[in-house]
Amino acid sequence: MPTPLITPAASGARQMSGFTTAPADPVEATAWSLPDAAVRRRIADGYRSRGYAIVHVPGIRPSAEHLGEVSAALHLGEVFTPPLYTTSSHTAASGVSRLTAASGGEHPFQDRAGQHVHCDATLQNLGQIPTTLMLCVSAAAAGGGSFLVNLVDAYAELRRVDPEAAEQLAHDSALVRTSTFSSGHSTAGPAFAREADGSWITRYSRTATDTYHPTPGGEAAMERALKFLDAAARSGSAFRTDFTLRAGQALILANDRLGHGRTAFRDDPSAPRLLLRALFALRPLA
Repeated sequence: MPTPLITPAASGARQMSGFTTAPADPVEATAWSLPDAAVRRRIADGYRSRGYAIVHVPGIRPSAEHLGEVSAALHLGEVFTPPLYTTSSHTAASGVSRLTAASGGEHPFQDRAGQHVHCDATLQNLGQIPTTLMLCVSAAAAGGGSFLVNLVDAYAELRRVDPEAAEQLAHDSALVRTSTFSSGHSTAGPAFAREADGSWITRYSRTATDTYHPTPGGEAAMERALKFLDAAARSGSAFRTDFTLRAGQALILANDRLGHGRTAFRDDPSAPRLLLRALFALRPLA
């Protein structure tokens, strides 16, 4: 029998208090430089309260230069390029990655198959990359829907109902991510950790390159923890929202608080699905 879909406790403050199963309405902007201060505040407020914001600039096809304009407007600083991406065909010298299907692609995001819930840059230290920015240049002909999972509040709920299981995801070698580029290169660390202010951050991912390692005698507890978070990431969960990023829209995501994934898609050969992605070591400011 599948694990029942879980819901957050009625009592207790949620870290992402604005997160709901209904996707946020896009913030309309007149230009990718986000000249309106009220627009920038709405984006920063959405990032803080729900973990993400969607921006729409009508009539302007997004480019890598526009991605730079958005990051400058939100004071995100320099693009972070994971060291293993510096020689990869999908990432430019600027650190901007092209998320599109490619024959013989090196990375899962170069496939048309769906992607399970994950955080970006999980070969880096937990908390090093708090922000992901993605611009949709061209949407898929069919499919390619995005979903976000409120991992930090799901984990807080797990700690409430099964603290023994939750602890299995917080020890120093709980999650090992292995590179798809460099054979044998991997990073071990906790899947969840508490910040100095008491909030939670995460690098939790459930892909083919992620393995989970319990402490001695903790196998059953780890299995319960993963089963719980698998339920939190399923369609219909109170910790998940689904939407399709349209051409001319951008997603600004708290990469160390929410996980994200994608459904399988079909391309129009004349206009294949293309997203431009950049990672940042800072959070957006209005």
